[in-house]
Amino acid sequence: MRDASCGRILRNSHFASHPKAHFTQQKVNAMPLDITAIRRDAPATLAQAYLNAGTNGPLSRYAAEAIAAANEDQLRAGRIGPGVYEKALAISTELRSSFARLLGASDEDIALTHHTTDGMNIAVWGQNYQAGDEIVTTSLEHPGGLVPVLVAAKRFGVTVRVVPVEITDDGPTTAEKVIAAITPRTRLVAVSHVSWKSGVVLPLAPIAERVHAVGGLLAVDAAQSAGAIPVDLRALDVDYYACPGQKWLCGPDGVGALYVRQERVMDTQQTFAGGPALRDGAAHDSAGNYLPGTTARRFEVATVYKPTIAGMLASLQWLEGLGFAEIYERIQALTALCRERLSALPGVTVYTPASQAGLTSFNISGVDAVQASARLGEMGVLIRSVSNPDLLRASTSFYNDESDVERLVQGVRGVSK
Repeated sequence: MRDASCGRILRNSHFASHPKAHFTQQKVNAMPLDITAIRRDAPATLAQAYLNAGTNGPLSRYAAEAIAAANEDQLRAGRIGPGVYEKALAISTELRSSFARLLGASDEDIALTHHTTDGMNIAVWGQNYQAGDEIVTTSLEHPGGLVPVLVAAKRFGVTVRVVPVEITDDGPTTAEKVIAAITPRTRLVAVSHVSWKSGVVLPLAPIAERVHAVGGLLAVDAAQSAGAIPVDLRALDVDYYACPGQKWLCGPDGVGALYVRQERVMDTQQTFAGGPALRDGAAHDSAGNYLPGTTARRFEVATVYKPTIAGMLASLQWLEGLGFAEIYERIQALTALCRERLSALPGVTVYTPASQAGLTSFNISGVDAVQASARLGEMGVLIRSVSNPDLLRASTSFYNDESDVERLVQGVRGVSK
């Protein structure tokens, strides 16, 4: 059905009739975030200090209900029949629009993917590499962005320039190191907008300016930025921006988005291709010719699990209704509080700089990070450890409150003893 107040497709009557479904009106009213209601709508946050959106955010009630409704439709009515395809197509179209609004892009710039890694593979594998070409990346990249680079380099014989980055480096310092590594042979720079280890926000615009000056492109891992900080891809001037749905956006596993700059759509090679890659269903012939689509949708391949698309749309509509400006403001405030409280603890070293996204990386003197994460989990404090270097990482998001930060602080005190 369709909610007349915002013109968005809604998946079931319960979701459509809920007050939060009138998203446009709520955003105009600019009401403060009702954390009690938000936590009811993400019930995994009620029984524990849920401080790990950087791995998986809590599934929203709306996503779960939309997935259940879509599954029920498939069970009762079947997956074929009049209107089924058109309904699924409309939901996918609206989901691309939701991601586009989130990222400051146009609908035509968005391809639906399975996750960040999917998008990074599309970007990295889509280049027409020549002998002597280079890919620049950093030593603190997540495997989801780094491994596609390593595999492409091995297959195409390009050189990977891994920029050494210290966990204590701030964003401008990291950007300077990346820019210094760019040469006239640089075909691609592949970096994270927000470091999954340090939480540092990387200034992308100066990197984009430099790599474009030598004829190269910029592909960005947005796993820790999409939904955590404001993003305006037109201002950032990136070429590719790959994000997931299950982290800061509180959606289901198995769905994400890839932004492809309009000027890059036609010259990015299609590594995997199917029906959506074509201009239309008849745009190929028996002689081996085909006409690709002219939007980022050409990088979508084939059938997806449709209930996850419905669930992701429902979650993005929920967040959009709450107001992303309010969400970002709360994430910043709670992350600053988390950093301040942890920094004051004896034996705790915080590595995330004052200018951060939603992550706080730290360690406890004399305590193994993996063991500390497990012990905190037993106390109902959900964070994670990362390796190389070994650190603990807390994610503070809009659904958290001061009591969650305090539980973390008390848990760290207990672990340190």
